Amino acid sequence: MTLTADDARRVNEQIAETLREEIKTGKLRAGDKLPSVRAIAERFEVAAGTATKAVQLLTKWGLVTPDSTRGYFVSAQASDAREEPSPSPEFTAIMREIESVREHLGRLDERLRLLEGSEEKS
Repeated sequence: MTLTADDARRVNEQIAETLREEIKTGKLRAGDKLPSVRAIAERFEVAAGTATKAVQLLTKWGLVTPDSTRGYFVSAQASDAREEPSPSPEFTAIMREIESVREHLGRLDERLRLLEGSEEKS
């Protein structure tokens, strides 16, 4: 997966999803050490803080477990994790707001067409 600016998800969510897919497909297997935060940041060309947030999401989803001295490891439960992660509350709120704006723009577009139509008749 390539990070894209037109994706509505945050960059850290896109990174976490990419790594989740690698776990799901077996590229990263249970017990494997996850690449370091620095390596993830370099791979995706993001700040280390963004990479850290992505790894924290993977931990939240139960796909990786931290080892305080050695890094993060793919969880044994990861092979059982087939359900899609639910979108964050922020993402859901933003998507609702976008839908509301779209509806409003649709109404404005219709009003503009009506106004332009009445001017043509004059």
